[in-house]
Amino acid sequence: MENFNFKCYDIDEKEIPIPPGLPQSIIARLIEICNVKFDIREDEIYNVKYPVLIGKEEDLKEAKKYLELITEAKLTLRDIARLARRFKVKAKIYTDDEDLRYILDVLSNDIANKDYIEIVEEMPEGDKEVIEIGDKKIYVGI
Repeated sequence: MENFNFKCYDIDEKEIPIPPGLPQSIIARLIEICNVKFDIREDEIYNVKYPVLIGKEEDLKEAKKYLELITEAKLTLRDIARLARRFKVKAKIYTDDEDLRYILDVLSNDIANKDYIEIVEEMPEGDKEVIEIGDKKIYVGI
């Protein structure tokens, strides 16, 4: 009985495996936004451990949708902030998609050099670069 490691969840909760090596900050944002739980499962046959998200089916569908979006958005913000710091400017980031704007606003707190980026409510004037994240577009201006 010492090795008994059973965790009790609701009967209508399911689990989906997620890619190993995903940063903890992305997992934390998924947990916060999508109302899911995180756990490490062990496959006794193959003797490996793997991460899973646990939640209701609707929440897991939403988490799958946001997983790629959050990962790509974080990498994009990191690169924009790095370039803005190199050129000593403040990058203004705009998107017309409300979900992506919320995610960008939340993720902007997680990256280094966050002082060099600003999520704005209106399209920046002047020259802008268009970056596509999935099927959504963000506009970066100075």
